[in-house]
Amino acid sequence: MAEVTPVRQKIRFKDRPRRSLDERITVCFPAIAHHLAARVARMPPSSRLRQRLLARFVARGFAANKRGDLEFVLAAFYDPDIEWHGTTGGLDDGTVRHGHQEVMRGFDEYYAAWERLELTPEEIIDTGDELVVFVHEVAKGRESGVVVQTNTATISTFRDGMITRVRGFMDRSQALDAAGLSD
Repeated sequence: MAEVTPVRQKIRFKDRPRRSLDERITVCFPAIAHHLAARVARMPPSSRLRQRLLARFVARGFAANKRGDLEFVLAAFYDPDIEWHGTTGGLDDGTVRHGHQEVMRGFDEYYAAWERLELTPEEIIDTGDELVVFVHEVAKGRESGVVVQTNTATISTFRDGMITRVRGFMDRSQALDAAGLSD
């Protein structure tokens, strides 16, 4: 099997206060989205179509997360048996959540700790089976009022176009190491 060259690209992100037409279709007909995702996953990372679609999926997922639309995010991108690992070095370090319901509970707990939380994707690295996403986070503690800014990363592992595992990292270099990449 040929060695896959990882592809890096910056993400253009903008808020979307409502679901777009394609997002509404995805929620109503998830099988269509899963079929498309499986087709995209079979393309090589060097494919310009794959690059554009992955960038769009990531931006749409973060916009949906920001508006609290976890139903769309989970239905469109995550396998029902998702394995979500707590962020290494973060508040939920060491936890592992399985399935959509546990992931939603985890997000509820996370948002309960923060009065304001802004997650902005900055860059993605596509390795073929994994996608590393660099994220800029701005959070304001609900009780303390302290504002914290961090640059984090996640690694999402794919199977048949759906995300089956997510690992978060407070340190981007740790994420790159975990993905078998270097700075």
